[in-house]
Amino acid sequence: MKKGLILSTVFLLFSLCGKSALAQEEAGHPLSPGEQKDFLLRLEENLSASRTIQAKFTQEKKLSLFNDALVSYGTFCFAAPDRLRWEINQPFHSLLVLNGRELGKYDFPDGKKPRRLKFPAADALLEVLHQITDIHQGNFTAQEKYYDMRVYEGKTASLVLVPKDAKMKGIIQKIEIGFSPALNSVASVAIRENGGDSTVILFSDDRLNSRLPDSLFEVQ
Repeated sequence: MKKGLILSTVFLLFSLCGKSALAQEEAGHPLSPGEQKDFLLRLEENLSASRTIQAKFTQEKKLSLFNDALVSYGTFCFAAPDRLRWEINQPFHSLLVLNGRELGKYDFPDGKKPRRLKFPAADALLEVLHQITDIHQGNFTAQEKYYDMRVYEGKTASLVLVPKDAKMKGIIQKIEIGFSPALNSVASVAIRENGGDSTVILFSDDRLNSRLPDSLFEVQ
């Protein structure tokens, strides 16, 4: 499944230290089908109320063959329905911008001026990024085609996505999405790969429904 395989690599390409916010899968309990349906409806209502999101993120990539983790820091911006900005500031500078059907990826070879890069499989990546915007708006129905879903509830809530496609299952064990206590924003994303590798992204300093200038989402 082309989309599914690319989804599993999106966060790896944009290479929140500390304890993962997703431990509730172990500490929490799975909801019944009826409870899960009600929960997802409530979550969708809450998430869709945020028309813009601005946050910091920390991303930690762990490889089973190495003891050290690769940690990067940056900022994330989202404006409904389909604009997204993902910018890494440390330890290198990289930028991805989605504006509707336009997509741009950039590096900064001189430290200041962005240089647009060619991106393989751009059409498929566009679809995946739109899946990500769907998640931030609480549109989980669209994901049921690709994943089995299970909601866990403890101190905080998490949604666990298990791939349905056999090829994707060979790479990705599951994707875990953690939510804020108020259930109005995504707090964390973790990709658990078969073989022990993992990528965990933690979001902090959320600002919801603040005015974001159009220039943030310009694709040049």
